[in-house]
Amino acid sequence: MLDLNHILLFLACVSPLVLLGQTWRRGGLDRGWRLAAFAVLIVTGVSWIVRPATAGFIGGGAWFALLLLPAVGLRKTAELAVTQRFASARRLARLLRLLHPADGLLEQSILLQALELAQRGDSASALALLAPLRNNHTTLGRQAIAASFRIQGDWESLLRWTRSELSPGIMQTDNAVIPLYLRALGETGSSDELVVEFAANVASLTAGQPPLWSYYSSLLAVLAFCGRVESLGNLLETKLRKLPRHVKECWIGTSEIAAGAVAAGRARLEKGLAGTNDHLIRSDIRRRLQVASEFPLAPLSPGSDAFLRRIERNDRASGRAFASETMRPTTAVLILIALNVAMFAAEIGNGGSMNGWTLHRLGALELVAVRVDGEYWRLLTSLFLHFGPLHLLFNLYALFIIGPGLERALGAIRFGICYLLSGLGSGLGVLFLRLIGLNSAEQLVGASGCVMGLVGAWAGLLLRHRDSPLAGRRLKNILMIVAIQTAFDLSTPQISMAAHMSGLVSGFALGLLFVPRRGVAW
Repeated sequence: MLDLNHILLFLACVSPLVLLGQTWRRGGLDRGWRLAAFAVLIVTGVSWIVRPATAGFIGGGAWFALLLLPAVGLRKTAELAVTQRFASARRLARLLRLLHPADGLLEQSILLQALELAQRGDSASALALLAPLRNNHTTLGRQAIAASFRIQGDWESLLRWTRSELSPGIMQTDNAVIPLYLRALGETGSSDELVVEFAANVASLTAGQPPLWSYYSSLLAVLAFCGRVESLGNLLETKLRKLPRHVKECWIGTSEIAAGAVAAGRARLEKGLAGTNDHLIRSDIRRRLQVASEFPLAPLSPGSDAFLRRIERNDRASGRAFASETMRPTTAVLILIALNVAMFAAEIGNGGSMNGWTLHRLGALELVAVRVDGEYWRLLTSLFLHFGPLHLLFNLYALFIIGPGLERALGAIRFGICYLLSGLGSGLGVLFLRLIGLNSAEQLVGASGCVMGLVGAWAGLLLRHRDSPLAGRRLKNILMIVAIQTAFDLSTPQISMAAHMSGLVSGFALGLLFVPRRGVAW
């Protein structure tokens, strides 16, 4: 039986260590996160010495309060800011200050308040709030300077500032300033330079590991100012679908003008001007209408055009980030969850989910039953049985998080095939290792092999599309998941490492074979 205290203890130890490893080389950056990670490790260590029977629950509670909640909150804050919901982002940033001593949260909330005021039309008060924060030597200080130019619509000054005051190294790593710098190039008509600078930014992705919002905000400006109407529409309906409608219409109108459809673009922008009270967007629209006669811009150079076409092609083919970008489940995932829950109900009704005889009768995987009695059907039925509610909960949660993005990439039928074949490969691997004496499992149940197969399938797909800008980042995430899962398997005797690794390998092979659906943005 899985021990929740053991699971939480493992989590409270490994998660802070991973965080420390990721942030250790950043000097003064992320100091608050490192302090929080050390605090979780200290609480967990003291708990282990004083009360080992509940150390996992105590350390897990510290991890939840100091690391998980703030991480989720900061991610949500960034999402709200990118989608220009500055009031909500400001309130959340102030709330997070009570949970976590993260660096600069007070100043971040002031910056968001300034943008909120500018949205309401009070630019003078917004600029006054930003003035004390302006500083070329800190990330938040540079954000304040860039935001000041953005509020005033002074894109020419923003370009002069970035070129004269910021070093090339900063311009490759400051994820908050890069999108505004690229936008300034588009706003001033430098479309070819815009693509060149974006290409340089993409080339440094594997080293810098920027957040997804920075990459997609940059891509938004590139597609819009280069007149890529269709690709922009796809981006707005997938990666940036949470942008307000009037913001989307503004960008689509901009891309139409850049593509040469000036009349259609002007009509869309004029309609948007009449339909929004957001003063920042109204200012953007007025500027676009003033310069509409100068569009379309000069055509891109052959090199820039070729690069942009490759980005568009890879964005359609490279898919959603590892794990779903949305919490909306898909058809096959829902069906698989329902089947697992139904079988768990059958376990309870026939003697209990932790009763070995019940699991045997319902189809648990057992070497003797398969090899001697020829009951090969157990390879399939065992995938839908679970040993206790905790086992079921973990597997279904992983399926819910990982599955939808892969299903959208492959389609429901091929996703289901991948899930089942990974599970069958997991069972066959366990039986083979049991046969040659490298595994001692007598009875095996659970969807873990299927879930690890989905992880492997993601790895195979990403490896095939490794020229995608974000493929390297996502493959590293998968490798980290596999490493953590392996460490957990080695520390937990009840867990079958053989099943997990066999499922992972099976899924990886299928990921190399399957081709994503055409035209889908996974």
